[in-house]
Amino acid sequence: MLEHTFIHLPNFGPWRERRLWMNGITTWDDFLEHYGSSQFHKMFCTKLASSKNALHLGDAEYFANNLPSGESWRAFPHFNKVAYLDIETTGLGSATDYITVIGVYDGEKVYSYIHGQNLDDFVMDIQKYDAVVTFNGAFFDLPFIRKSFTGVSLPKLHVDLRFALASLNVTGGLKKIETKFGFEREDDLKGLNGYDAVRMWQSYLKTKDKTVLDRLVRYNAADISNLKKLMEWTYTEKRLQTGFDELVKLK
Repeated sequence: MLEHTFIHLPNFGPWRERRLWMNGITTWDDFLEHYGSSQFHKMFCTKLASSKNALHLGDAEYFANNLPSGESWRAFPHFNKVAYLDIETTGLGSATDYITVIGVYDGEKVYSYIHGQNLDDFVMDIQKYDAVVTFNGAFFDLPFIRKSFTGVSLPKLHVDLRFALASLNVTGGLKKIETKFGFEREDDLKGLNGYDAVRMWQSYLKTKDKTVLDRLVRYNAADISNLKKLMEWTYTEKRLQTGFDELVKLK
């Protein structure tokens, strides 16, 4: 979708972008070919040339900095190194609360970072990703991580599915949304929530029962394992919402 995107140009909104598509300007190359010699459009052409170069170089941060808020989903298929991320904590963020588990799913494998074991490895490992996908991460997970690890470098390109899905009239918590989509969890994880995750950690600290810790880690993994499917569905629906494919089909 990025090569068809003009919404990141100065003073462009959805209506102006759509008008370009209706007039047959459907790609950056179309725009550059049509308006390349126009002094009036020089600023736009310069921006699109920079966009082409950034995409060629795989510069996800460029699009994180230039796409309007709520439009980062457009970059999703262009970057393969995506971290689907979720954290568990001892609370909602008081001075004494801390992260107990960070889960990262790369689309194939889940990596679990556990307090007192390998949590600090997350700081180095997260740097290899181009983008991060969360559910409510903009308000909870990512700020909590930044507070916990001074100087941590998180991917700048971020899709928060809570808000992307809400824009498609899919609302509620993650577990409720999973149910709507027919996603199943293991029997001993069904019905668990964030408060249960806090209690499991407290129980583990008291008993050192590794089965309790294993259940907490699996609960966290379940939170991220379906984010990829939700992201793929969201991308398809958001693209349809722009009307681009229908307009091109009519040409």
